[in-house]
Parts: sequence; structure tokens; C-alpha cells
Amino acid sequence: MLSARIKRIRDRIRTTTPTICLDRARIATEFYKTPSVEPYIRRRAELFMKVMKTREIYIEEDSLLAGSIASRTHAVPVFPEMMNWLPEALETFDTRQFDPFQYMPGEKDELREIAKTWKGHTFGDYTDGLMTEEEHELVDIGIFTRGIQQCSTMCHAPDYENLVKRGYRYYINQCKEQIAKLDDDMTIENTEQRMKWEAMITSMEAVIVMAHRYADLAEELAKACRNTEQKRMYETIAENCRMVPENPPETFLQAAQLVLFTHDAIMIENMGYIHALGRFDQYMYEFYKKDLENGVSEQEIGDLIHEFKLRIEEMWYLRDEFESGAYPGCALYIQMTLGGQKADGTDACNDLTRLILHGMEDLQTKEPPVSFRYHDNVDEETFRLAIHVALTGGSHPAFFNDNNSIPALLDIGFTLEQARNWCLLGCTEPVVPGLSDYQSMLGFFNTIKVFEITLYGGKDPVTGKQIGPETGNARDFTSIEQLKEAYLTQQAYFIERFVRKFNRLVSAHAYTMPTLLASAFTQGCIEKGKLLQDKGADYRWDAMATTGLGNIADSFTAIEECVFNKKYLTMSELMDALEGDFKDKEDIRQVLIHRAPKYGNDIEQADKYAQFVIENADAEIKKYKDGRGGKFISVCATQSYNVQLGKNITATPDGRHGFTPLSDNASPMIGCDTCGPTAVVKSLDSINQEASQAGMLLNQRFDPQIVKGEKGIDIVETVLKAHFKMKGSHMQINVVDNETLRDAQVHPENYRNMLVRVAGYSAFFVDLEKNIQENIIERTIQTGL
Repeated sequence: MLSARIKRIRDRIRTTTPTICLDRARIATEFYKTPSVEPYIRRRAELFMKVMKTREIYIEEDSLLAGSIASRTHAVPVFPEMMNWLPEALETFDTRQFDPFQYMPGEKDELREIAKTWKGHTFGDYTDGLMTEEEHELVDIGIFTRGIQQCSTMCHAPDYENLVKRGYRYYINQCKEQIAKLDDDMTIENTEQRMKWEAMITSMEAVIVMAHRYADLAEELAKACRNTEQKRMYETIAENCRMVPENPPETFLQAAQLVLFTHDAIMIENMGYIHALGRFDQYMYEFYKKDLENGVSEQEIGDLIHEFKLRIEEMWYLRDEFESGAYPGCALYIQMTLGGQKADGTDACNDLTRLILHGMEDLQTKEPPVSFRYHDNVDEETFRLAIHVALTGGSHPAFFNDNNSIPALLDIGFTLEQARNWCLLGCTEPVVPGLSDYQSMLGFFNTIKVFEITLYGGKDPVTGKQIGPETGNARDFTSIEQLKEAYLTQQAYFIERFVRKFNRLVSAHAYTMPTLLASAFTQGCIEKGKLLQDKGADYRWDAMATTGLGNIADSFTAIEECVFNKKYLTMSELMDALEGDFKDKEDIRQVLIHRAPKYGNDIEQADKYAQFVIENADAEIKKYKDGRGGKFISVCATQSYNVQLGKNITATPDGRHGFTPLSDNASPMIGCDTCGPTAVVKSLDSINQEASQAGMLLNQRFDPQIVKGEKGIDIVETVLKAHFKMKGSHMQINVVDNETLRDAQVHPENYRNMLVRVAGYSAFFVDLEKNIQENIIERTIQTGL
């Protein structure tokens, strides 16, 4: 049951209109007006210190935790030195469909002036200039997305396990000890190392400065406060902010404060997101036990967890309109991982795991997404509790399979003990916290767009431009093998350009936007005097996200079955129908839809093409090394790019009309999975999971009447265990009927707190744009096994 204090915090956050915060934008713009020939690493560290020293801070009533990424509740900071799209985008921040943000009086004009100052000189301008004309064209056409272009502190899982034991001062001293070891004779190499150690020290000291500012503010508020209880809370904040993050925390509250300060700071440093909280129930467990021994109640600890999660939920990330449409609901992917195994392979579920899960029954938050790690020896009671929580509202937690993720990490090079300590990052990707330099944002590779271009001999039918190699006119193909060969030729061509684009961008980040704070909390960086972007971590890899799986598998199958096997139509008749978007050809469309098997129904003919696409894309990307000497692997995920990318694609042979949404993630196309969830997971698991080592995101939606009570838990448990036994990696669940969702569209005020699973994250349904809402409503509702 929620306490009155937590209800007030929740209501304040959720009823506050999101606004633009210019605080950091002003500081950065003023800072860069001062001429300097200092090295870029030192310059960024000094900017971070200036931000932490001078940014406006606040502490709300009812709070026991301090910290925010902006100057007021539910505000989003602006990073003008990164955003080359800012001059145009700022005009519609307050009116756009996706994730609008309002301005404070007079600040829209001020932001216009700031944007003018930076026009032509941003990091986005720099990286745009690094991309070739062809690469820009391929992005515009929709072959792939830009990927990691404008945010540098991205995809990190800091070493919270050790950080909460040591505090920042330990890491500062480690850097100082490394500097002391340097020879008096300065070389280029050790000069560069010294700069990086000094910059890491500056960044950590900056967070300590910010914490002490919060302590000062709390003391001032306490002196002026006449309410005894509120005064005590301010005094507690002051005491804790003097203690952490500089020193090791002693209580659960102090440990949570250290984690929150660190997360805030990493986001503030370089416009970052997709930073994981890691295995929260593991590294916080000793503080939980100690607090209980010292007389703190479970209700009090539960309240602290609620407040911590609400502090995460109030964070926002500013994107341009296209990206906001791809990540509706302002997804940040601040993953919290529960369950799993200990280093020795025994089950890691504990009383804190269960307290967090029970708390989710009372308070569902869109951030952080909560994930539960399953393994063969998982505590059955805790596993069923996690299923119960997922079924009773909010779509958390998502479920992940140790039997899939641990082997994937072993292949990267981790030891078994290290791999067992994995946590979720992004949507489905396993990493080992404190040891990993992983980028989930190479970009999205649009397989069905490549397929479409294959049908037109390398020409884009939307623009009429020849953008791929000549591979023949599909009208002349006489076998499915010809089509497959042509597709693989196009795929290889575009993946090579995809990799080339990414490596150029990731190198630009290393030399322009260094990641200082996250480097300090990743093992290997301090020891080597290197940053994450410069091979500081021992384990480095990246994932290409494949999209449109359901459409391309069904399109291959439709051509094989309807053209070459049963000869219901010719290739020329098919191409005529596609070119006209099935106008006056509805009979052909119905043949393609109803007379060809569909992926997601455990039918080998269709599933083999899902295997073909995923396994060949993975084999192709693995031919390359990334710019940091790391591996490339694959993930099958789209977020809501299935809606955005579909806008660039004409009609496809699976019967899909042109410019409409694609299938989402690794799920079947909407309405095509008709044989129940067990058939869906069998289709998905027929794909070699080693060909998608960063995961395959599977959305499943269940009828609320079917999954009620213990019987409902039994049904979902059966499906999950079958999926995971076949080495499936992931499943996330929505339990809501169409009647409720339709009513929420008409009466959003009645559904303010209703969460739905979008992709690798959840969002409040009423905050989503209409097209995304419709895409969720149209997902198949499973009514049994």
C-alpha cells in the first residue's frame, strides 16, 4: 500500500506539465565563448565541473532523495553543442504530436538565440559532415538509421556493485596513484594518459561538488522549515549528501542516493541515455539487511524504492520529432534487473527481489523498466510472483533467459562467473556491469526495405533512384533461389555501408565528446589510462538491430508459395499489384494473405525465411570489426521504428499496404499469428539464437479473462518455460482488452496511470501518439496456449 508521502510525490510528478529547461544550455553556451587551446578532454571536464557548480538545483517537499537532471520537476535539459536539429525543432517542441514540452515565459526566444549561436558548429554538424552523400541518402530512404550520432554517454552499466562499497573518493585516489607512477620524462602516450586521469578526477569531483550544494540547500530549507517532519527530512538529505557519493554509503537510503546522483550525472555529462541500473536487488541487498537489523521497517524501505523509481520516471530526454516518434513516451531504457544467478550458479532471488516485485503491485512506473532473469533453478515462488505482477498491470517485469544470455556473453569473451552477473541494457541486450563497452545503437537495419529494393533491381521505388547494385528485374525471376541470391547481394552491399558509417561516427565521439564519468566506473579504464571510447574496457562489442522480420519472412513465403509453388499468379502480376498498392487488385492481396503460411504459427515453410534473414544478416555483420576493435553482433528489435520506417516502404508481398507500419521487433506481423503463443515461440525459437546474441524482442498480448488468478499464472508460466527451454531470449507481456484501450482514447483523463508495453520499455498509453496506440491495439490477443 502506498504511503501518503509517495502518493504526493507520484501525483506531483505526473500532473506537472513537461517543460524545457535552459539551464545547461545557457552554461554550455557561455562556457564555449571563452577561447581556449586546451585539449578537448580537459575542456569537456571543465564544462562538466561548471555545470555541476552553477546549475540550478531544487529539493521538493516530501523528498528523502535529492537530485535531478534539470532545474525543476519534469523538465528536460537542452544540449545545444550536440543538436544540429535544434533551430528547426525548437519551433514545435510545444505543439508537436510526440512528447511535447512547454516553454517557460520568454524562453522560446532565448532558445532561438542560443541555437543561432551554435548553428553550423554543433557535434551533429560535425558528424553529418563525416557521413558521405550516399550514407545520408540511405538514411533518408530508410535502409538504416543514423544510430549513435549525437549522444556519447550511451549504453553504460556502471560498476554499482563496487561503487556502493567504495564511494567516489576511492576512484579519485586510484587515478591519482596512476598519475604518481608516471615517469618524469613525458611521452605522448603518458601525457594523454595523464589528461584522461585528470579529466576523470575532475568529473568525479564535480559530482561531489553538486552533492555538497544539495547538502547546503537542504540545510537552508531545514532552518526555514516549521514543519517538524519536513524539517527532519531536509536534515536527512543534508547529512546524506555530505556522505555520498564521496564516501561509501552506510544505509539503504545513502546507497540509493549514490546511485541516483551517479545516474543523473552520467546523463548530464553528454546528453546520454540507455544507462542501466544493473542488478539492483543484488548490490542493494546488504544495505537492506543492515537497515532491517537497525530497526528500519520494510514499509520504509519499500517507500524508498518507490521514491527512487519515481525520481527515475521524472527524467526526460529531448529528441527531434522523428526520433520522438520512434521512442514515444520518452523512453530512456533505464533498466533495473532482478533475479538471475550468483557467481557460483545458485539462485540469486532474495527478500529484496520480492519486496521490489510486491511494491510494483502498488506503484507501476514507466521508468525504470524492470526485467526478471529466469534460469533452470530459479526460485519458483519468486518467478510466479514476477508473472503475477506482469499480469496485473503495467507490463513489468519483462522476462529474460539466462540459458540464452550467458552463452552469448561467453562468446564475447567473459568468464562464466562474470557472465552470470549480467544485467539488462537497452531493450534485450545482456551486458556485464562495470566490465562492458557496448553500443546498442549502431542503428536499425531495415531488412524489408532491402527486400523491397531487391524486387526493383536495386532501385528505390519511392524515389526512383538506383541505390543498390543491379541484381536483375524480379519480373524475370524464375525461382525463389534467384530472389534469395539477389537479396543477399543487396544485404551485403548495405551492411558494408552501415558499418562504415558507424565506425566513422564512433571514432568522432572518441575525439570530440569523451565519456569521462562512465569510464571511471568501468573496470580497465583507470588501470589503462583510457576512456571507454578508446578501448578502455576489456570487453567491447556492438549490435546491429534488424527490423521488419515478420514482413520479410512472410513476403519470401508468399512469393515461394503463391508464385513458384502453387502458381496462383506470376511475378509480373505480383509486381503490378505491388506497384499500384493493390488498387483494383484486392483479389491478389487476399491470395497473398490467406494462401501462404505466416511466420508465428510454427510452420516450417514460413519460419525458414525468418531463419534465413536473421542468420545471414548476422553472418554478414560479423565479418567486420568496429572502430574500437570490438565485435559486431545482432539484435532483433525495432522499438516503434516499425511505424516510422514503414512510412518509407511501398506495398510488400505479404499483403501489407504501402507506407503502413511494419511488424514489431521479432514478433509476427499484426494479425498473422493465429495459433496461440506456444506456436509463436516455436517459430521464434526455430531461429538460431546465436545469430541474435543481443536478443530477440518478443511482444505478447493476453486476454485479461484468460490470465486471471492462479490459472492465468499457470498459462503464462507454461509458455515462458517452453520458450526458454528452446533457448528463446525474451518475452514481454501486455494484459489489457481493446475495450479498455478504446475508452482510454476517448477519455484519457480516466486512464492517466495506465501503462502498456511499447517495445523494450513501457509508457503511459494516453501519452502515446494515435498511430502508436493503434499499433498496440491491433496486436494479436492470445486467448490460450
